Amino acid sequence: MTTSPSRGRPKLHSDEAILEAALRLFATHGYDGTSLRSLNRELGLSHSAIHQRFGTKEDLYKAVIDHACGAMFGEIRDILRSLPRPDTQLGELQSQFKAFLIASHKHPYLNRLMNNEGLEDSWHLDHIYKKYVQPSLAPVRKLMDDLTKKKVINPTAVRTPFFLVAHGAAGIFTLHALSSKLNSADGAVSVEKLADEAAWVIVNGMKR
Repeated sequence: MTTSPSRGRPKLHSDEAILEAALRLFATHGYDGTSLRSLNRELGLSHSAIHQRFGTKEDLYKAVIDHACGAMFGEIRDILRSLPRPDTQLGELQSQFKAFLIASHKHPYLNRLMNNEGLEDSWHLDHIYKKYVQPSLAPVRKLMDDLTKKKVINPTAVRTPFFLVAHGAAGIFTLHALSSKLNSADGAVSVEKLADEAAWVIVNGMKR
């Protein structure tokens, strides 16, 4: 038997809804500009609801990052499985970049948060880098090392394509208002087409 909530009781939200709302706040106002109180207020929850469910703001932030990054990197793996299997390592590198960009389309607030976090050194940037960025770059670094040894690409620092992809080309999907200004010339955004074009440009820019 189910019972209806008492009159005046705040609407309950799933953990996922709370984490997504918290991501929007952290991405918009930064870690220091976001409080558990402001999140409770936005969701219409009691002043202690978030703390009771997630703990401190630091605990909540880590849960937000784990939720958002876990979802995005899971999608990247799914996209890579769905793409045609490349027959060269250069094609594999291009597929890695393309998959990241397609997934970025679904996570604009995570991209925005990363742009903000990258401005200053902090424990939260360390958490993101060590747990997610560094491991995700490992296969890219290996591919680039192999391609460099085979003289397929020029010696290139890994940070170069990383920033071009994650904080350059991904802006197509993060900066919606600016990107839409180009619709009159380019037409509406095709996520897969733009991701493929950007990945092609970056990979071919490294070729010998």
